[in-house]
Order: sequence, then structure tokens, then C-alpha cells
Amino acid sequence: MYRLASTCITFISIFLAITCLAQESQIADSITIAKMLKENETTASSGLDSALTINRRIVSMAVASGFKQLDWDARYQESDLLFKLGKKDSALMVVNDLLTRAVSLADSTRQIKALCQTSYIQQESYDFEAAITNLIRAQHLLTKNSDIDLQFDVLNYLGQTHRKMKDYVNALKYYGILEKNFLPQLNIGQRFLLYMNTGNVYYNQNELDKVEELYQKAYKECTKLNEPDQLALITYNLGNLYYKQNNFAEAKEYLNRALREYEKIGDQLRIEKCYRVLGALAYRQNQYLQAERYYQKSYEIGKAVNNPKTLKSALKNLYLNKLKIAEQTGQINDYKKAVEYQAQWTELNDSLYQKDLANQLLELEKQYETEKKNAQIDLLAKENQLKAEELVIEQQQKRNMLLVIATLILATIIIAYFVIYYRRFNIRLQAQSRLILNQKEQIASQNTQLQKAMRTRDKLFSIIAHDLRSPLVSVSNFVQLLNFYLRDGKYDSIQLMAADMDKKNQQVLELTDNLLKWAHSQSDGMKVQKEKVSLNDILDECSELYLPVAQDKNITLRVVQADRCLVWTDRDMLRTICRNLINNALKRRRSIGELCV
Repeated sequence: MYRLASTCITFISIFLAITCLAQESQIADSITIAKMLKENETTASSGLDSALTINRRIVSMAVASGFKQLDWDARYQESDLLFKLGKKDSALMVVNDLLTRAVSLADSTRQIKALCQTSYIQQESYDFEAAITNLIRAQHLLTKNSDIDLQFDVLNYLGQTHRKMKDYVNALKYYGILEKNFLPQLNIGQRFLLYMNTGNVYYNQNELDKVEELYQKAYKECTKLNEPDQLALITYNLGNLYYKQNNFAEAKEYLNRALREYEKIGDQLRIEKCYRVLGALAYRQNQYLQAERYYQKSYEIGKAVNNPKTLKSALKNLYLNKLKIAEQTGQINDYKKAVEYQAQWTELNDSLYQKDLANQLLELEKQYETEKKNAQIDLLAKENQLKAEELVIEQQQKRNMLLVIATLILATIIIAYFVIYYRRFNIRLQAQSRLILNQKEQIASQNTQLQKAMRTRDKLFSIIAHDLRSPLVSVSNFVQLLNFYLRDGKYDSIQLMAADMDKKNQQVLELTDNLLKWAHSQSDGMKVQKEKVSLNDILDECSELYLPVAQDKNITLRVVQADRCLVWTDRDMLRTICRNLINNALKRRRSIGELCV
């Protein structure tokens, strides 16, 4: 049994070691893919096409390795990249595929995530009704035990969508649910978004005091985060709020802070926006020369990034601001510069209008070609995904087969050991049974021998009492007569009696020796030795032995002689039989008479 235990432990240890190595390899691969997915977010900020190419390679790796969660995360990133590239339908197709898979798995968590992603795309595309429908569907899937992140995403998206629809009552309702029911459970980033987004609703309603309170809470939470872009955003919002409240000092301070943050980040469009609001702030304070400097920087950034809409806004601001300067100075050059800015603005505005028309036509053509191409790409992607899934299934089947084989080998070893152990145990058991049976037989044999010995003992005592008593009685009589003869002085008779006593004594010794030989033969110590024996000689010996007994009873003991009567038997056994016959006959014979043998 000890060998079985050690063998099983060794095999199981090897099996577990192989399993652990495989799991470590999978963990290492999952970490690599997750890292690639995170780095691809940075890549997206510089090049969406490159990020999409990398994303599809990540999707293939995740599917081939069997990492389902990473596959889902990569698909969400793919839909986001497609939407940013203007491929709304392709983005929705990816998310709808994820939603279908989640429904087939009855996975409510993944269904909610897919519905939120779908609503985000629809919301950004101003398809608000569809976005609301999907978010309500997601809300119905929520339970009390749902993850807090899911609950926040659904309610936050509902609030954002209603705000964009200008349905401020419902927007505040959903943000109110978050604040009332979930605020203690929210993390810092979620509290920041809650306060800022709620403030945005009140901003749209022009309830600026509530906006200031909420923005300040959001700013306080954001300082705890290590997210410079969010800090710059809330700082800009506060500056813009104070500008609207005519609190110019606070507005300038916060806008300059936001400008510094965006310069650190390098977000040129946000920097241009800060300069534009600072210019408006100076314009409102009649600081037209300072406003011109801010508007000029706004114009230079728009020109550098080649953003026509930014240029258009900057030229309009420069034209209006320069007109104010001309009105103050009365200088003809200022009027000329104002007219020049106006002409550039008018030309750019007309150009943008024509370009917008051309772009709309081109966009329609591109949309058709893009959708056609996307359909082909999606079909190819599905085929690749199918192949990857088949590869994963094949690999899984191989792993399962190895596990089955290993299990069967282990089971076979255990069964074989138990079969061998059972056979050996059975052999030992049979040997013990035979040993016990032999011991029983020996005990039975010894019991039989003991019983036989006891019977022999009883017979010996009987024979001693039967055969030895008569000669001893004769000897006892001789001793009594010896005393009488000695007292009467009959020495001649004593000599004759002594000769008879010696003869009787020899007979007693011979009888004793015969009895011992018989007892020995009865106890299997002596074998029967058959020979030709004269019956006349045996009868003569026995009759001579019992002659004194017969004389005491006045019985004449006579042996009838037979001519050459020979018997094939054991001499001692025959002698014992004859003694018994004569002794029994004398016992049953009355006194005085004749006994013929």
C-alpha cells in the first residue's frame, strides 16, 4: 500500500507541475496581450489606422490563446477606433456581435457593457432615441448585486444622453440616483465625473451658482487623481463659468491654469480654445490690445494645425476686436486691418461652405465605398475569427485529450496495483487457510492419537488387572506358605517352594514384558511382526502360567494337544489372546472340576 501511495503522489506531482507550467505560460501571455492593449490606446492618439491594425492583431492573439476577457476588451477598443475613423456602421457591427454573443451566453454583465458601448456610439451620432432604448434595456439587466462600475456607467450614460437631448429633468434624475444611492461606493474618478456632468446640466439651465458648487467639488476630487487632462478640463470649465458670471479675475486665473496644463499635455486645440476665451475675457473688459494678442495666438495655432473652423473663429474675433481698436484710435490702418480680417473671414467662410457641400457629396460616395469595403473586411475578419476559434477548439481538444490520457494512465496504474495486490493478498489468504486447515488436521490427528492412547491406557489397566493379578496372587500365596514353613521348620518344602517361586517370578516378568510390548504396539510404537507360531507351545506357556490359580480352585487345567497346529500371526498378540481366554475361563469356572483348552 505504501508503494501505491508513493507512486500516486509522484504521478500527481508531475501532473500538477505540468499544469502549473501551462498556467504560468498562459498568465505571462495574458499580461503581454493586456499590456499591448493598453499601449494601443496611446497609439490611437497619434494614428487611428495604425492603432486599428495593431488592435486586430491583438484580437487574433487573444482568440488563439483562449483569453476570452482580453478578446472582449480588444473588440470594444476596435469598435471605438472604427467609430473615431468615421466607420460608425462597422463599429456598431462589432458591438452588436459582442452583444449577440453575450445574449447567447446569458451573461448579463457583458450584455450591459455592449449596450453601453452601442449607446455611446449612437449618442455621439445624435441618434438619441436608439441610445436611450439601449440604455433602458441595460438598466433592466442591472440587479442589486451588479458591479458598481456597471451601475455607474449605465446611469451616467443616461444622464449624458438626456442632457444632449436637452431633457434636463431626466438628466438630473439619473445623476440624482447616483448621488443618493451610490455616492459612498463610487471611486474618486466616478465622483469627479458625477459632479462635473451634473454641473454641466445646470450650466445648460443657466443655474450658475449650483454649477460653481458642483465644479468646485469636481475640481477637489480631480486634484486627487493623477489625470492631467481631466484636471485641465475642469479648470477650463471653472474659468469659462467665472467668465460667464463676469467674475473676470477668477476666470483669468483658472483659464491661465488650464492653459498651462494643456501646454504640458501638448493639446493644441485645447490651448487654442483657452487663448480664444482669454481673448473674449479681455474683449469684455475693453482690453482690446491684450485681446488682440490672445486672438492672434489662437489664429496662429489654428493655422499651425490647419484647422479651418478654428481659423474662421479666430479671424472673426480679430476682425471685431480690430474694429473696436479702430473706433478707439481712429487710425485708418486699424480700419484697413479690420477690413482685411473681415475679407479673410468672409473668404474662408465661403470656402468652408463650398467645401462642406463638396465634402458632403464626397462623404456620401466614401460612405458607400467604405461600407462596401467594411463589409468585405468584416466578412474576412469573421472568417479569421472562425479559423482562430477552430484553432482554439483544436488546442483545447488536445489539452483535454492529454488530460484524459493522463487520467486513464493513472487509473490503469491504480487498478493494476489493486489487482496485483488483491491477487497477492488472495494467495497469502489461501496459504493461511491451508496452514490453518493443516493445523486443524494435525490437531484432529493428535486428538485421535490422544483418544487412542487413552483407550490403550484403559486396556492396559484392564489387562494388568486381568492378566497380572493371577500370577501375583500365586506369589502372594507362596509368601504366606513360606512363613508357615519357616515357622514349622519345613526347610525341604521351602526349597521346593523357592524353585516354584522363581518359576512364577519368571512368568510374571515375561507377562509384564509381553504387556509392555502390547501397549507399545497399540500406541503405534511397534509394528505387527507376523510369523509361524505353534499354537501348542503358546497354550502350554499360558496354561503353566495359570496352573497355580487352577490348583487353588481345585480345577484340573488340561491342554488338548493338536498335531502341528501352526498359526501365521504375531507371537505376543496370540499369547495375550490365549491368556485372556484361560483367565476368563478360570474366573467363570466353579471350584472343583476340569478345564480343557
